[in-house]
Amino acid sequence: MRLRMYSTLGLILLLVLLVTVDRVDSNGQPRFKDASKPGQYYIFKETLAEGTQLDIELYATDPDGSQVKFSSNQSDFFNITPSLVDSGTIVHVFLIRRFDYETQRRFQVKFSVTDGVLTVDKTVRIDIVDQNDEKPKFDRNSNQYSINVPENAQKGSIHLNFTTTDLDTNDGVAYQLVGDSASESKFEVKKGSRVNTITPGSIELKGCLDYEEQSYYEFTIVATDNTGNNASAIVIVKITDTEDKPPEFINVGSYNQQVNEDLAIGDTVTTVSARDGDRGVGMKSTIKYSFKDANTYFAVNESTGVITVKDILDRDSPNLINKGGFLSFKVVAEEMRSDESTVVASTIGVCHGSTANSTMIDVFITVNDLNDNRPKFDNETYEASVRENTRGAALSKKGEKGSVLLLNVKDNDQGSNGEFELSVNNSAFYVQPNKGFREALVTVIVQNKTALDFEQQNVLVLEVYATESSTRNVTTAKIIVHLENINDNSPYFTQTTYSASIPENSPVDTFVIQLQASDKDKGDFGNIAYALRGNNDGIFKIDKNNGSVYVNKAQLDREKIFSYYLTAEAKDTEELSSTTQLEVTLTDENDNAPVCSSSDYVSQLEEDEQKLLRQITIQATDDDEKKTNNSKLTFHLEPSEYSGNFSVSRTTGLLTVYRSLDYEELNGKEDIKLVVVTKDQGSPQLSCTSNITITVLDKNDNSPIFNQPAYSTTIYENRTNGEVIQVNATDKDKAGDPNSRIIYRIQELTDKFRIHPNNGAISVASGARFDRDLKSSYMYTVRAFDGGSPQLSGSCNVSISLLDNNNKKPVFKNLPNTTSVLENTVNKTFFRCIAVDKDTNNDLWYSLNKAESFYVNDTKGDIKGLFVIDGRTGNVSVSITGGIDREMVEKYELTIHVEDLNAEDPSPQITSATLTVDVSDENDNYPVFGKNHYEGKVTEIASEKLDSPINVITVKATDADQNKAIKYSDDSEDFNITQEGLIRLVKAVDREKQPWLNFTIFAEDNGGLISNASVSIRLVDVNDNSPNVTLNKTVPVAEDTMTETVITHVMARDEDSGNNAKLIFILDSSRDTFIINSTTGAISLKRQLDREGTDGEEYTLQIRVEDKGDPPRVTIKTITVTVTDVNDNPPKFDGGNQPVTVLENENIGKVIATVEATDKDIGKNKELQYSVIDGVPLNATDLFRLDNTTGEVKVNASLRGNVGIYKLIIQATDKGVPPLSSNMTLTINVSDVNDNKPVFSVPSLPNEIFEILESDKADIDIITVKATDADRGQNGQVYYELVDSLDSRSFKLDKNTGKLTTANGTDRETKASYTLTIKALDNGSPQQFSRITIQIDITDANDNDPEFSRSELESPYIIGSIEEETTGTVLPKAVNKARDKDENSTICYFIVGGIAMNNFSINHKTGVITCTTKIDSDQTPRVQSVKLVIEATDKSSSCSVKPSPVDYVHTKKQLLLVQINVIDINDNPPRFRNKTFNAGVTKDSSAKDQVIFKLNDYINDVDIINNNSFYLAGNINARPPKLVDDIKKNYKLNTIFGVNKTTGEIKANIDFDAGMFGYVWFDVIVNDTKGLSDNASISIYLVGQGQQLKITAFMGIDEFNRVKDDFVRKLTEIVGHEVIIDKIVGRSEKLGSKTDIYIHLVNKKTKEVLSTDAILNTFDNNYDKLSSFYKAFKVSDVVDPSFQAEDEAWSKDTIIYILVVVCLCFLLLLIVSSAMFCTYRRKYRRKLKATTTMAFGSTDHLNPVNIPNSNKFEGHNPVFGEVHENGQEYFFTDDTESQKSGSSDFNNSLDNNEIEYKEMDYSVTYLGDTALPSVTPMEIASSNNFLAAALKQQEMAKNRKNAQLNSESEATTPNSKQNGVLDNRNLFTFINPDFNADENTSNGDVGSTMVINGLETTEI
Repeated sequence: MRLRMYSTLGLILLLVLLVTVDRVDSNGQPRFKDASKPGQYYIFKETLAEGTQLDIELYATDPDGSQVKFSSNQSDFFNITPSLVDSGTIVHVFLIRRFDYETQRRFQVKFSVTDGVLTVDKTVRIDIVDQNDEKPKFDRNSNQYSINVPENAQKGSIHLNFTTTDLDTNDGVAYQLVGDSASESKFEVKKGSRVNTITPGSIELKGCLDYEEQSYYEFTIVATDNTGNNASAIVIVKITDTEDKPPEFINVGSYNQQVNEDLAIGDTVTTVSARDGDRGVGMKSTIKYSFKDANTYFAVNESTGVITVKDILDRDSPNLINKGGFLSFKVVAEEMRSDESTVVASTIGVCHGSTANSTMIDVFITVNDLNDNRPKFDNETYEASVRENTRGAALSKKGEKGSVLLLNVKDNDQGSNGEFELSVNNSAFYVQPNKGFREALVTVIVQNKTALDFEQQNVLVLEVYATESSTRNVTTAKIIVHLENINDNSPYFTQTTYSASIPENSPVDTFVIQLQASDKDKGDFGNIAYALRGNNDGIFKIDKNNGSVYVNKAQLDREKIFSYYLTAEAKDTEELSSTTQLEVTLTDENDNAPVCSSSDYVSQLEEDEQKLLRQITIQATDDDEKKTNNSKLTFHLEPSEYSGNFSVSRTTGLLTVYRSLDYEELNGKEDIKLVVVTKDQGSPQLSCTSNITITVLDKNDNSPIFNQPAYSTTIYENRTNGEVIQVNATDKDKAGDPNSRIIYRIQELTDKFRIHPNNGAISVASGARFDRDLKSSYMYTVRAFDGGSPQLSGSCNVSISLLDNNNKKPVFKNLPNTTSVLENTVNKTFFRCIAVDKDTNNDLWYSLNKAESFYVNDTKGDIKGLFVIDGRTGNVSVSITGGIDREMVEKYELTIHVEDLNAEDPSPQITSATLTVDVSDENDNYPVFGKNHYEGKVTEIASEKLDSPINVITVKATDADQNKAIKYSDDSEDFNITQEGLIRLVKAVDREKQPWLNFTIFAEDNGGLISNASVSIRLVDVNDNSPNVTLNKTVPVAEDTMTETVITHVMARDEDSGNNAKLIFILDSSRDTFIINSTTGAISLKRQLDREGTDGEEYTLQIRVEDKGDPPRVTIKTITVTVTDVNDNPPKFDGGNQPVTVLENENIGKVIATVEATDKDIGKNKELQYSVIDGVPLNATDLFRLDNTTGEVKVNASLRGNVGIYKLIIQATDKGVPPLSSNMTLTINVSDVNDNKPVFSVPSLPNEIFEILESDKADIDIITVKATDADRGQNGQVYYELVDSLDSRSFKLDKNTGKLTTANGTDRETKASYTLTIKALDNGSPQQFSRITIQIDITDANDNDPEFSRSELESPYIIGSIEEETTGTVLPKAVNKARDKDENSTICYFIVGGIAMNNFSINHKTGVITCTTKIDSDQTPRVQSVKLVIEATDKSSSCSVKPSPVDYVHTKKQLLLVQINVIDINDNPPRFRNKTFNAGVTKDSSAKDQVIFKLNDYINDVDIINNNSFYLAGNINARPPKLVDDIKKNYKLNTIFGVNKTTGEIKANIDFDAGMFGYVWFDVIVNDTKGLSDNASISIYLVGQGQQLKITAFMGIDEFNRVKDDFVRKLTEIVGHEVIIDKIVGRSEKLGSKTDIYIHLVNKKTKEVLSTDAILNTFDNNYDKLSSFYKAFKVSDVVDPSFQAEDEAWSKDTIIYILVVVCLCFLLLLIVSSAMFCTYRRKYRRKLKATTTMAFGSTDHLNPVNIPNSNKFEGHNPVFGEVHENGQEYFFTDDTESQKSGSSDFNNSLDNNEIEYKEMDYSVTYLGDTALPSVTPMEIASSNNFLAAALKQQEMAKNRKNAQLNSESEATTPNSKQNGVLDNRNLFTFINPDFNADENTSNGDVGSTMVINGLETTEI
């Protein structure tokens, strides 16, 4: 059955299939026209509008012709509309829904076409092109953000982060903050970088916030894309308040109250009210009130601020009267903050407010008086002062200069009862003002200055009356006026001059005298201060108070200054002064010790004699007062070793020999030292000391003595020369004299040796040869002779032995060799070289040849002084500097030399050898590590895991020494080091405890030297610590907390390092609401919370913290987050904001407006309170108050003076937390009422006096008055006007500015004072005004220069004298003589001219001139006075403007020429023009008493006062000795000349014989009165007849005296000899005045006076040079004065005969006398000049032969003995005479052509009948043979000369006449056996030799 059913079904299905196939096969398939294309692609903009036909066209056909239908799979976007065409169907596609690119960017649309049976699909791709059609969307759906910002937030802080999304493809959006100016100034919006479609933004703080300034901001953020599409969001910023403001007082206007004085204690006066300056919700603090200072009258309630009366208010009490009934005090409002509310200042310090908790306000209470008083002065009696003679001056308070006395007159009554009149009872004064209302400040002003005379009455009593206008009740006040004295009297001394005397040397503070001065002025003006001027460097001082003069410096010395002239000045307090002169005379004290003229005296004394060769007289002076015991001197010889041999005259100071001395007993002390003390007779006795040196001269009384009786020595046999030995003998006679001069001789004849005659040196004779085998020694006797007379001698024995020669080389015994030395050895011997020499007299010397010594290393090198060898011992040592270092050099090779220093032949004898030195090592090097510091690392190891040591690093140390083993060690507990240098970890270490381990390793060598290095091991971390997590278990979050706000931080740390310490924070729950920062652990909101919604009240968060170690370590913690509620609905005000108008006189407390607001919240959040948060202007909150509960606005304080528009910012605040509030602005217009008068502020006081300078110009500014009016607008506008009067017409007042100026010029002489009344008026209605009175005084203009009276003051005006070289002298006359026509001008005096203007200063006000710089009058020309130009000027009251220097012009009367005389003082010593002077004295009977030389003519003393005195100094000396002997025969040598003490005239006290020849010299001293002195030496030559020359000059004697010095100087230069003027004779002739100058010439070398012939000869030889000299000095004649004298005598006789004899006889006699004169002159033209005879027999001292008439005795040529030149003596000997005396000292002629003697050895051949073999030289010299020969020769020569004179032809021999002057040669000499005619004669001629009286003589 079932099978049959299945079969039937199969058949049915088969049948259906067949039918279907049949139908398909018969129906054609529809098709699209572009069927071959797989699809089509279209692009459309998304902005196409709905219904737009798309550019899509589908065409389909059906082969069966059937109608086809279209459809699509996007029918919600596209509408298909078919249209039939011929061949098929066309479909149009329309958009039925807008494209949205942001929703779908591409469509795959499948279009289908069907014929009802068959269907064909075609897919079309449509891409949508984006168009900017989307607006940005904020991340808040509400497009509103609300944020809270604390007012102390800092600039730049971010307070809101937000994002916007824009699905369009663009560059993102731009943000703009749009709001009011306040918002835009505080905040700014910043844009971040766009990510995909999101652009972030943030709100940053731009300016500082202040809650009290504005607590709420609202602005809009506009987000705009690049095509302008935009969106906006509102941002509400609520400023949260902080405690940063002090309290603020409100109702300020009520703090200025008026109360009546009858208020009872406890009555309320006013109430102060303050509020917290921080106005935020919850910021209200308790306010405590107090007074800043103690308050007498009032008390304040510290809680309510109510001020009540504390003490009785008596308006008439002194305190309230002084205060004018006006009381002010400060009330302090202090905010009682909690400690937690203290504001912490910003760490940045940019925006934060003050943290002060208190503020103050001034409260003003005016106490009103009741009408129960009459006018009353504030004092019954006043004391005032005013300067006498001052007009227009107001009385000043006594003791307060410049403070005007104001009498305060008050009438406390009201209205007309308060009016009163004012007056004064003295017509010399008037009061200002003269009327008053209720109160007046009264000034009393002088109007008659002549009534004020201090000297007549210095105190006045005035009465000032205040009379009530209505009742005529009078109140009187008394003013005691003290007149102030004007300083119009200068002090004056009781005497014009004072004098006093005190002892010199008075100590400091010694009283001298008391000066007395008086001043007619009284009080301080009469106080006198004393001062000294010209105080001589402060020697004296004066008590400035009482005028007592005292010694100020202990410098009083009568001998320097015996009197002082001081100027004393008395000066009052204002510099008025007068002066007087004080002379202080010093009385003498014995304070000057005698002054020895010379501290040292020298003379000579021959032994065994009792007369000094040069007399010594001690001279001394004493500066103490003359003819007193203080200056009386006595001389005393001090005890000494030889003082017993001498004595000194007590009165004259003459030293004499008492007992003779023995030179040899002096033990070599040839100079005897004596001391003479010169004492005065004063008390205390003073003295000076002179040292005397007496040189004892030796006589030859001792024989030479050898040092030893016998001498011995040795020499080598090959000796051929040189010194062998030296003997030495001494002579006790004076060393250096001939008496002790020794000559040595060998007594025996010998050719082997010779002895030096002077030093005793015995040497081998030239050519001597020795043979030791023939003779081994020599013996001699040596004698020593002295040079004395008689000659003495001594002898000794000398032995000389012969020695052998040295001729063998030395040989080393121990070289070459090798040795060693330890390195670092210094200054130590390590080897000794040994050498031998067979010679007996060897002298071996070792040396190191450094050139051949070197060190041996890789190369050879210089040993550089490392080694030294001892030359004598051969010891080789290391040098003292050392430097041997084995590590540098190990071996040295030294070359050693040994030399025999006594080598003779061969020479030198040197042997060399080598010494090798090995250097031994010493442990002198420390081990050295390869590094100073090593570093390594090792992984930290737990203690339980350390099984064995761990190798860390390997180190190594080296040692430069040999064979050194190094041992390692360390100081670590965690590591050890092996002896191979391996450092190992041996102990567990924890990196967390110590990441680095530092220790030291050591290396020690086997010598004990240790080095170290540091080691640092870093421990590598292992992850062995889990994170340590710290967090808040419970975190509250407000429901309005913004997303991304961090609500808490999870804090964690890991003790490990690196990745092991890096942590990751993971939130395991509530991830849709919260998010955690994986790095910082900050948990923040991911979305907005809504506590009332689905979020609930609590979340539990699981936090997982894991580190990044391998494997990581994890810590898990949980946090509970609670959601808290917030107050999110602010109140809103109802109604509009209409302005309110109120008058300024509205009553306090009146309600002028009511404000009201509502809040949608409930509970506390709905409860409201009102407050004023701000006012414009600031005092708006003081003028109005707001009821916090009802919202009523009331008048809080008086509105008077507060006209204007006020705005109150009123805030309604709910009581939610945080509270929400809204603000509104209430505008209040206060209208003005004209109820205030203008009040003057400039001037501040009535009756002020202003001074202006008189001027002929107008518009001079005086003052700009200023008044203010408390009213506003027109009521407060002020203008000014002058009340018309006579005085006011001279001035102008600017109506608007109040500037007061002169209308025209002012003249003080016409009118000196003006009184003006000025009104200030306002523009109100009714008009109000005020008055003020001022006084204008015209002051004098300084328009006249000061002038000096030309009639009263002579020109120059002599003001006094000063001593030169002094400073501080005040001139007695001041120059303050100028007068100024102007009043009160200050005249200043200046020094503006004069050569010496810089030497003086001037007191610019007193005109006193003081010498400040020394003036030296001793100038050229001499300064006897100085002139200064003084200028008087009134240009500067402080005398600070100094005029420019000017020359004196007499017509300029502001100038004064003054003269100051300069007194010369004795401050310069007299000076001789030369140190040596020469003069001559004639040898005739007239020499005595003739003036030879006048010293005063040769003194220069620049001082005017130069009372000079002249003295002889020391002894008079003479040369030659014969002159001394000749003088001493009849006179004392020291008495032959005298010096006039006053004139300095030198005169001879004796007549000199014609037989005296030579010169005399002595020293002279010149002293002035001050003891200043100078000295010179005078040489006076004895001039005989035939030694002078007279020169006649055609000029007067005065003229010649002016050129006398040049005359002598130039003539001396020409002739070459010293020219000395003997006499000057003036004579007058018809042709003019003539002067005869008598001169003589002295040879500069020989000191010989030339004969007249020689002078003429010299003149002839220098004729050419003399020509210009004659012309210069007008020389008319040069003659021999001896002939002239005879000629003059003869002429006188002739004149007598002429009177009786006819003219023919006279002529005849004249011819005869002339012939005789010529003959006589020719005959005696030349004389014999020099004859010298000498005895010669040895080389000893020459003994001159005494021959009469020779040069020796004429004094012309003192060759023999002593020659004096410039005070020195020379003693010539045979060795030195020719050198010392000059080339012509031994010549017998002055002719330059004479023959000089080259040697002093002369021989004499005696030709008599008897030989003279045994005659001594002295015997020959003393025989008559020489004399006879000399005389004979002289006669023969004379005959030959006469023959030559008579010859006609000129002579051709050397004795020829030159220029008319005979050339006179030596006529006698001795023959020198060594004389060579060719060498010693002039022109090759030798004079003839002849025999005269047995002597052979030769004339040359």
